[in-house]
Amino acid sequence: MKISKLLICISCFLTVLAAANGQTGSVHTRSDQTQSGILGYFNPRTRTFHPLAQAADSSSAPLALTTFTGTIKLTLTITVKSAGITKINCFALVDAEDAVLLGSPRSISEFDIVAATGTGTTRTCTLSVPYSWSLATQSSDTMTTSYEVSNNLLLLTTAPPDRTSVLVPVDTRKIPANGTITTLTANVTM
Repeated sequence: MKISKLLICISCFLTVLAAANGQTGSVHTRSDQTQSGILGYFNPRTRTFHPLAQAADSSSAPLALTTFTGTIKLTLTITVKSAGITKINCFALVDAEDAVLLGSPRSISEFDIVAATGTGTTRTCTLSVPYSWSLATQSSDTMTTSYEVSNNLLLLTTAPPDRTSVLVPVDTRKIPANGTITTLTANVTM
């Protein structure tokens, strides 16, 4: 008798579960299966079904990338006003932001470090940053150029005097056409 009651309870439970599943319209699928059907709505006035636009699955297709090359040339004219500064180094950073509008942003960076030339109160740094970037959305991407001028670049020495000048950004612009040489200048006082 106990077994028959148990079987009746199990069959009732399965019947209710099947009925409830049919009412909600949900289909239980394994994680490797997709649900079938088209999302949309029925317009009772016109008696037509209107499917909803399907969102593109960005994880299913890789971004189509195009390579863009060029060079950023940054010339810094440095006026030295701080006593005791001898060796000056310059650092230029070029950063590109790609595919921001697609919802899968990427950041690509290139840099150059050079020693300043000249003597006395006027020094010059000529930095050249070549790049070759594979971009998904070049027409809407931006690049930013920044610099750091220091007698203690990247904190490699500890002997005073320490003097650093940083400008972020020197320039922000859309990614130029392929093969473009972008020339920038800035004046720095140390």
